[in-house]
Amino acid sequence: MRKRKYTVIGAGNGGLVTAGYIFLQGYEVSLYNRSEERIKYIKDHDYTIQFGDKSNKIRLNYVGNNLSEAVCHSDVIIIVITANGHSDIAEKIAPYLKDGQIILLVPGRTLGALLFSQTLNKVGCKANVIVAEANTLFFVARLKRPDLIEIKGIKNEVSVSALHSRNNDCVINVLSNIFPNIAKADSFLETSFSNIGAIFHPVIFLLNKERIFKKEIFNFYTDGVTKKVAQYIEKIDFEFKSIESAIGINTLSVIDWLNSRYGLPKTSIYEMIKSNPTYKDILAPTTINHRYIWEDIPTGLVPMSLFGKILGVPTPTIDYFIEEGSKILDTDFRSEGRTLCKLGLSPDNLISDLMEYTY
Repeated sequence: MRKRKYTVIGAGNGGLVTAGYIFLQGYEVSLYNRSEERIKYIKDHDYTIQFGDKSNKIRLNYVGNNLSEAVCHSDVIIIVITANGHSDIAEKIAPYLKDGQIILLVPGRTLGALLFSQTLNKVGCKANVIVAEANTLFFVARLKRPDLIEIKGIKNEVSVSALHSRNNDCVINVLSNIFPNIAKADSFLETSFSNIGAIFHPVIFLLNKERIFKKEIFNFYTDGVTKKVAQYIEKIDFEFKSIESAIGINTLSVIDWLNSRYGLPKTSIYEMIKSNPTYKDILAPTTINHRYIWEDIPTGLVPMSLFGKILGVPTPTIDYFIEEGSKILDTDFRSEGRTLCKLGLSPDNLISDLMEYTY
């Protein structure tokens, strides 16, 4: 049987380590990035993945910014970009897709698979593809040099679901050969509503904004999470869970998520984050214009706030961080974010519209 071919879209930390990891499993891998500047060095020199004391040279089959060449022969396309770009890449990739391909968003953030599918339909894509999403990155990784990326940790478990749950077995059967830590979610509602980035990133970032304004060097998680910050994370977590209950779904709490993904003993959010060895030495951003705001608020907090209003669930903490982030970057994240219109959802039939995809 012919071995499957893979394409990774996005040459950031997550994309490079994902492409390299698949290559090390013995598969052909193409890497696409929109910007030539980002990939120029590795096109000429390849790159190395380091995990602990072990280093491996990565030599991909294709590295470039020709989208057609990158995806035309692939069986699985893994998209590892900031979630703001999901609609844009869906429009660009649509003409080159073919029947039977699997597209995996890593991660999808909130309802990424739905947004991607809606965009493909909007631009008239006729290919019969399966769109799926993961609820988090498979790895925690940081670029050490232009040719060296370090894996700081591998998640114990990453939940994955196709947009339509009937396709879940197919997706998991294909991807589990590559990622042994993959776990089948019940539906894409599970992966979408356990968007941990939206719960963590804006809270830690905005409650440390003065330090970031001053370009202070500190560890984002282990220094940035005080007991007060942890209390706000807990409040956001409560509002997420309340919205889920109103819809009729159940996902992991932050404490359960940290336990399942990193194997941490269940204590408090504060203690679990502070004690997580994978979070050590992850430096905080030194610019206020960062994806922890312009990605995680519009693709995570904004749709949750909308769902709360429709379902009659108060979201004062979510709303506070949306407004704070909007003020700091002078951006209307509520209009730029994942609105019901962009997602193809009706306020009058929100729950039934969402549940339609769980079969």
